[in-house]
Amino acid sequence: MFSFVPMRLHRYGVVCLFCYFGSNLSAQGLSFDAALLAAAHRAPTLQARTASVSGSKALQTSAAELPDPKLSVGIDSLPINGPDRGSLTRDNFTQRQIGWTQDMPNRAKRAARTDAALARIERDQALLQLEQLAVRREAGLAWLAAYFSGKRLQLFEQLMTQQDLMQATASAQVASGKIAPADFTAIKLEVMTLNDRKDELLRDTHHAHAMLRRWTGEGQASRQLGEVPQLTVDRAYLQANIERSPEIAALIPVRAMADADVREAEAAKSGDWSWSVRYGKRGPAYSDFVSAQLTFDLPLSIDKRQQPQVEAKKKELIRIDSDRDEAVRRLTQELEIQLVELDELNSKLNRLTQQTLGLTAQKTALTLAAYESGRDKLASVLEARKQQTEAGMRVLELQARQLALQWRLNTFIPEPSSTPMTSGRP
Repeated sequence: MFSFVPMRLHRYGVVCLFCYFGSNLSAQGLSFDAALLAAAHRAPTLQARTASVSGSKALQTSAAELPDPKLSVGIDSLPINGPDRGSLTRDNFTQRQIGWTQDMPNRAKRAARTDAALARIERDQALLQLEQLAVRREAGLAWLAAYFSGKRLQLFEQLMTQQDLMQATASAQVASGKIAPADFTAIKLEVMTLNDRKDELLRDTHHAHAMLRRWTGEGQASRQLGEVPQLTVDRAYLQANIERSPEIAALIPVRAMADADVREAEAAKSGDWSWSVRYGKRGPAYSDFVSAQLTFDLPLSIDKRQQPQVEAKKKELIRIDSDRDEAVRRLTQELEIQLVELDELNSKLNRLTQQTLGLTAQKTALTLAAYESGRDKLASVLEARKQQTEAGMRVLELQARQLALQWRLNTFIPEPSSTPMTSGRP
């Protein structure tokens, strides 16, 4: 009986291990694309950015408008002593006036303010796109973490099932004298160690699903997850279009806003003007009158007032250009590092799936045969089976890192054709 059970468990484990890596989950679970869609509808940061865009558009209409006019009312030359004291009509100098004044910023200043408002809308739209890409990235990473944490737990539970069966049969073998009590104790100790490891995997799974619930909503992440996405990385496109990164693209309207500020500061050298009209009414014996007036700003100290403002705005342009150059260099470095890391993961994963898994399965089979023939100990069987499972766990770990890195690269630069397909495994 003892010789049959380990061999049966070995065959069961090998078949499950290889079938596991080639199988897909039911499509009825929370799919990768559905998680992305749910996150896009729920993220408060996206709602905040969308509100900012709406606010900027609302302000655009007022940017080119003239300042509000001023209405003035007053009394001029009211007597305060003598026989006409306090009278509005007996003294011919007393006037009741009403006036209208309109400030007129110069044309260049108004054009600069209009351009700044348009650039502000573009900036907020760029920041919205940047946030959309960040939400999409983080939701996808959370889904992948939840998926692979569950897969690691499933694979480890298969090992525990085998160990539990061996412990159940080993008890009878001790009684019949076919195995030593020390071997039975080794099995029990190994099961206890595996229980500790299972608790750690359960903790990691709960953490991953908590993160997924943050993006997809309460209750959705508790369902079975769908198929793992099949992702590809277009290296040439990424390297050629690094400046299309939303982080860099957002600096274009920021620079346009700063440029508009420079032009507005330059326009201040020309000064503004205003016009006003007044209507005055005197007593019944005197005629009414109308006055008109033009007022002009006189920028007499341009070098001390307006020019320093212009220079300060120009320095801001230099700062923005420097920030953009630094962002391009930093993102180029990050891209190169991630591509090299992806090559490393692909190489390791190929070795594991093509060589290591087969070797660990072969070692388990040879160890079982040696144990059944009395040439090896039960501890060797336990260790071989554990190594086989660890190899499978390592494959899952590398697959998780590989897909997470591929997803980061897919969300590095927005591209319509980069939407992942979820029809198979990588």
